[in-house]
Amino acid sequence: MERRRNRLEVLAQVTSHDYSLALRYGDIAHQEKSTILIEDPERTLERLGGDLDDEHVIRYQKGMTLIEVAHRIEGSLRWLARAARANRERPGLFQIWHALEDARCENRLAADLPGTRKNFIEFIRPALGEAERLNARGELSVFFQIQWGLYLIGQGVEPGTRSPAPTKFDTTWMEPEVLDFLDDLRQLALRASRAESPAEAFECAEELYATIRERLPEEMLDQALQDAPIPDIPEEAPQKSENRENDGADSEVDELFSTDPVEEEGGFDEEELELSEEELASLGHWASPWFELKGNKKDVHPTASRADEATIFIPPEGKAEEYQAIVDGASSQIKVLAWKLMQIIQERQYTRFSGSFRSGKLNTPKLWKQRLGKYHLFQRKEEPKRLDICFTLLVDESGSMNRESKYLAAREATVFFAEVLDRVDVPFEVIGYSTESSEAAMAASLGHVPAFKFRHIRHSPLQHRIYKAFDEPFQRSKNRLVNIYPRFNNWDEEHLQFAYRRLIVRDETEKVIIITSDGQPNGDASHLVETVHRLEKLGVRIVGVGVVDPFVEQIYPNYIVVKHLDQLAEELVQILRRELLGIGEEARAR
Repeated sequence: MERRRNRLEVLAQVTSHDYSLALRYGDIAHQEKSTILIEDPERTLERLGGDLDDEHVIRYQKGMTLIEVAHRIEGSLRWLARAARANRERPGLFQIWHALEDARCENRLAADLPGTRKNFIEFIRPALGEAERLNARGELSVFFQIQWGLYLIGQGVEPGTRSPAPTKFDTTWMEPEVLDFLDDLRQLALRASRAESPAEAFECAEELYATIRERLPEEMLDQALQDAPIPDIPEEAPQKSENRENDGADSEVDELFSTDPVEEEGGFDEEELELSEEELASLGHWASPWFELKGNKKDVHPTASRADEATIFIPPEGKAEEYQAIVDGASSQIKVLAWKLMQIIQERQYTRFSGSFRSGKLNTPKLWKQRLGKYHLFQRKEEPKRLDICFTLLVDESGSMNRESKYLAAREATVFFAEVLDRVDVPFEVIGYSTESSEAAMAASLGHVPAFKFRHIRHSPLQHRIYKAFDEPFQRSKNRLVNIYPRFNNWDEEHLQFAYRRLIVRDETEKVIIITSDGQPNGDASHLVETVHRLEKLGVRIVGVGVVDPFVEQIYPNYIVVKHLDQLAEELVQILRRELLGIGEEARAR
């Protein structure tokens, strides 16, 4: 991996003519001024399959590196905060500009270095394939189909066709009405993709935005404020623009904001270009995760209130081969964890003798008591106890799970847990959770604009997908789990309460919730912390499984942060022994 990193670093330096430029693996959402961050190779292999030396993997990594180099050469970075700021009043403008700017930067670098084109193609291919899958499930909005179409036009690819070599992109899945609309936008998209500067691309984006806004309902554009469950067009933009010395260097940048209220009041204010982390997070996967723990008030809008039954949806049947591929990838870990859990169960069920009786098995250490006239010196066999426990597997399906394809890891972990619990014959259910629609869209429709100022209010009804209910045979419902995908927003404290209300009607004494998420609740996380504490006081054991990000450490007393299933199995066994089954507590008491 280090050898590959060195070669990619040399590629970045030679392409940019900047031999002080560094490259390392890390969070691609946090680009740095003098360092390019690219995806960890292990994550790339999880996404693409194959081996590190496979040609499609090498080209994907090269494309990831080169698009970041292209943005730096073309001066896109200084525009990031400005475009994001404009997006406050015109939600969706940022995404339109960034699609056009990606196409422009790739075109200009490919014009100078034609060999880079094949790498850009391999970099875009997985995301385009994911867009097709989401569209097939009805989860790719018209707005994001248009965004994809603008990018493809800018690349010289005709949307709605199977393009010839070298791209060979299949975009026949795009909706006919979207394709008709894109015809009206074609000339502006081509102009932006051939522009000399990001300023010209931004000007085209503004014109396109005005046209799109006339044709699409406002709520579709407002969805752009949130981490929508769609594959972003690949671009590794940083979370902030470059340092202040770069800001304002181009006078034509300022002119584009001449209609902004801040300028009218007293000129262009550099401080206003600084965006809060929550605003940046709302703009896509390049932003840093937002997390607040301040004890702020929380409300639920009356239109978003639903009875539990009205929030329940049954997912469609998934493909058996997709499910089996997940199981095959984790079969050894599943067997190990199932075996260790069976050991715990057998320990709980081990035959014991106890009590004080006048007949039974003689308890020889107590023979001395007969001299005192006490003859209850015998013990009798304790009937083995069954494992009196049930589980709820909660899995986060919010939009933030789309970052770094976290939902794939969450899906894998959920299948892993479910297979193990089924094999040890423990009752369980699996619930995916999110909101019914975008919080930003619903907030805007209710007059709460800009949406980020109303994060303390839940505007959209909750949604719970029951992948497997307690009373359903797992073998009949297991294929549904391949439908675990990012959707809209999450209010984890309310989803935990939903799971609790379903658990308390169970006869089992021990009740356990394993919640798999990236730990980023909507709104103020203090409500989630309080809910976890309250439910545990009521006797429910909760284990937080953090996918990639460590936010669960701040929320759950029992937590695991994992990237690999072998690590997950070992740590989960320790928690189950110590906290869930009482093993370890007894040892400490002794």
